[in-house]
Amino acid sequence: MKKHLNRLAIFGLGIFLLIGLYGGDKKRGNSPGDLSLSHSHLANQNCATCHSAPGEIRAGKCLSCHDKIASRITEGRGYHQDKGEDCGTCHTEHQGRDSQLIELDEEDFDHSEAGYELRGIHKKIKNCRSCHSSARIVKRKNFTSYLLINNKCTGCHTPPHPGIKEECLSCHDENSWVVDNWRN
Repeated sequence: MKKHLNRLAIFGLGIFLLIGLYGGDKKRGNSPGDLSLSHSHLANQNCATCHSAPGEIRAGKCLSCHDKIASRITEGRGYHQDKGEDCGTCHTEHQGRDSQLIELDEEDFDHSEAGYELRGIHKKIKNCRSCHSSARIVKRKNFTSYLLINNKCTGCHTPPHPGIKEECLSCHDENSWVVDNWRN
């Protein structure tokens, strides 16, 4: 009888270890795939860190980490100003390390969605990186950002007369730097 109990205990321990190593990982569970590089640091977290239920993501969970975007939504500015309800619609996860969470079609992007409508000569710019160059954007560790550090005229243009007027558009317009009528 004792021999039978020992075998049963060893068998039970073996099953327990197998479940622990291969099937019972509460952190990964039935994950549909690897996280993107941007979220790879969360790979060993419990699913509930991001998911409110299996396969369900609530924006509040995303915005608890993405606090800068949360602030911009609260302030009603920037691209996400009216998109704070369902992050997963645009940002699909569990597609692998090399997947892009931001699928931006630069040729079809409506810049007014970002709260900055392109007007005048800015409409003629075809390459987004002319303005959104690596020197001018907020640095991100694992993905490309389009968020400008400075979205005022001086973010791209060197002021020709610094200290005189900080608001360029009080004299100039976005069609030309030439001032038709000098205003004091």
